[in-house]
Amino acid sequence: MKFLVVWWWAPKNAIEVTERFIKWKPKGKYKALYPMSTMVGMNKAFQIVEADDIAEAQKDVASWNDICTFKIIPIMDSSEAVAVSRQ
Repeated sequence: MKFLVVWWWAPKNAIEVTERFIKWKPKGKYKALYPMSTMVGMNKAFQIVEADDIAEAQKDVASWNDICTFKIIPIMDSSEAVAVSRQ
């Protein structure tokens, strides 16, 4: 299953987010399908991942909850969405 992982942080946490990110090692069993991208100046970032279970994507989120807010959204490719809509 694919997930869009979006997270954001308060401007006051920007330095801590950057310092932590430099040392960060992924913990969950998931594959990054789209590299991590940061919306510069907006204190937001996103990544598309694939995992068998949303819990795998949430493993990394737990260690960041003190300085970031996360939203993990199940998503589909366009072809998958069309197939589902035709059923």
